[in-house]
Amino acid sequence: MSPLPPDTAAPFLSLMRWLGLVFSALFGLAFGSFLNVCLTRWPHGESVVHPSSHCRNCPHALAWWENIPLLSWLVLRGRCRSCHSPISWRYPLIEFSVAFLWAALWLHTSAPPPSAAQPTLWFVTTLLGYGLFAWLLVALATLDAEHFWLPDRLTYPAIALGILFNFLRSWAAVSPAQPFNLLDCLASSAIAILAPAALILAISLAYWLVRRREGIGLGDAKLMAMLGVWLGIAPALETFAAAIFAAAITAILWIAFTRTRQNPGQWAQMPLPLGSFLCLAACLELFFPLWLFRFWAAIFLP
Repeated sequence: MSPLPPDTAAPFLSLMRWLGLVFSALFGLAFGSFLNVCLTRWPHGESVVHPSSHCRNCPHALAWWENIPLLSWLVLRGRCRSCHSPISWRYPLIEFSVAFLWAALWLHTSAPPPSAAQPTLWFVTTLLGYGLFAWLLVALATLDAEHFWLPDRLTYPAIALGILFNFLRSWAAVSPAQPFNLLDCLASSAIAILAPAALILAISLAYWLVRRREGIGLGDAKLMAMLGVWLGIAPALETFAAAIFAAAITAILWIAFTRTRQNPGQWAQMPLPLGSFLCLAACLELFFPLWLFRFWAAIFLP
């Protein structure tokens, strides 16, 4: 098949880009809706398959038109059609978040390296891999915010998939003249997993030695290992720094506008979902790698 002429190629590529954006958003809405089912049922040990979607406050089984992402919530005005109990804002928020992230990833994913031996594999792996990673970040952020729970059923498979992701991207990106080194790829992934997790464990141990109780849970260490293998060591550590800063600001605002200010000693005991802050910071790092370092470098290293 002959290539498209220049006057036709540009509009065709532009159309494909916009179609890809629309389909990415639609798939994001669909998988965001499925994620809502998981987030609702997992904490209670329920199956995500059976029974079919239903109101959590009454036996009403949802009709097909009550399961349309975003639109159904708006049509129902955020209430069950049967018992009129309110439907949480979390449902449309999760659906919109996944759709937004997947659409943004479609626009953000750049072309493969010019020397890549398998550019199609590199592009598909990057797009699908980061899409799954973003989906997991939304899931973990919500579970930690609502239940202070970072389940192993998500973090452990995510770490394994991160290793596979790095393998496929590295294999597809090497040039024909440069052989792929499996040991180097596995070693770099292992270091990226262990270094961020070791940081959390060291901080947790130091906190326990000082206050004789747990400060940062093991779930956060596993989450940092997951971020390390997907983002890399430097971006993962920057994610941790940004998350700690955001959590501190949140705690200060909480103290300022709640009764906690009447007993300042309570601030050290106030639980904060660090995993949620880590996931939010990781989403930012996904699109703007090392943004915090670049910001400080621009100020102090002109």
